[in-house]
Parts: sequence; C-alpha cells; structure tokens
Amino acid sequence: MDDAERQPVEGAPVEAEAGNSTAAEANRYNTLGITQASQNMLRQAIASFTQAIELDPQNPGYLYNRGIAYASEGSLQQAIDDLTAALELRGEDADILNNRGSIYAMMGNWDAALADLTRCIELNPNQPEPYNSRAAVYAQTGDMLAAIIDFSRAIDIKPQYAEAHFNLARISAIMGRCDLASAHLKDAMQLQPAYKQVARATGDFDECRGKAGFTAF
Repeated sequence: MDDAERQPVEGAPVEAEAGNSTAAEANRYNTLGITQASQNMLRQAIASFTQAIELDPQNPGYLYNRGIAYASEGSLQQAIDDLTAALELRGEDADILNNRGSIYAMMGNWDAALADLTRCIELNPNQPEPYNSRAAVYAQTGDMLAAIIDFSRAIDIKPQYAEAHFNLARISAIMGRCDLASAHLKDAMQLQPAYKQVARATGDFDECRGKAGFTAF
C-alpha cells in the first residue's frame, strides 16, 4: 500500500451536523486523531478515533480513519474490520476498497485483494494506484502478463509514477525482458533517485546485469 494511501485521512468523509454538540465533539476527536497520525503517534490516534466513533458510530469517516491508523501500526485484521464497517455504512467507495484491497494483499489474501481492487478500478478507472496494487497481487499469484498490463495502465494514467515504473522494471527483468526492464528502471531512478540503491540491493535484476539492452546501471 502506497504511503499516500495510508494517510489518515484528509479525504475521509466528516458528516457532523452543525449545532449538534455530540457530533461536534466527535469531529474534534477525529481532527485530533488526524494530527496525531500525521506525527506517527498511532496509538494515540487510534484512541482519538475510537472516541469519535463512540460519540458518532454512524460516521464512516471515523471508522475509515481508525482503520488506516491500525494498518499503519500493523494491526491488519483490525484495519480490515474497520474498513468493512465503513463500507457497510457508506456503500461502495473506491478509496476504501483500494485501501482494504491493499491490506488484504499485505495479509496474503490474494482473492479478497483482487476482488476489492478490481471493484475499485471499476468505480474509478482513472486512479493509477489500484492498478499498481492489483498488478503486485497478480505478480504474487504468478500471473505476470496481467501484472505487466496493470503496471502499464498505471503508468499510462500517471507517467510520473516512479513506483509503477520500478515494479514494471522488476517484472520485466524476471521475465527476461532486459531492454524493457532497463527503460523503466531508468525512468524510476530519474523520478526517484533512491530506486538506484533499491535496484542494486534486490536480486531481481541479476540476470539482466551485463546483458545487451540493460544499461540502467
């Protein structure tokens, strides 16, 4: 799951009614939780989001926020439970599905991850991150062709998407497409220089080193 997806959660819906003191207090706890999460004070953030939920249990945004905080601290099943509850309250939501699918992938639940990420893409086909996440799941399950297609779609939507370029480079190298691996690795390193060190540390490019067409490093 991309770091940007894991932020609690400026885009989450906040539905407190003006003049409702309980809802306003819940919103204050939610705002405090967002601040704490941004400072990596995850346990405190979870406590604040829990207070918000207790005051306003029908607000899916608060459940979403706590779920993302749980995911960030590694409590993955609790994150799934909160995001599922948020979906039950809010109905289908592309962002929630994207995050839940990514967490399912972190848990190795490939079928559930593919279901969520595919539905997310159906709801919002112009968002690049779900393609990148779904491609990673396809790669884990051995469907390399589907992974290449999805990584490529992510890049088509967002040409400056360094992570997708790097992921496509890795898959291409594993499949022996060293020329394609070289091209996308160069793009990834140009967009985010730290990928040069990452590429050198991983063994995924070993078979391409020294081969014609592989000139990334």
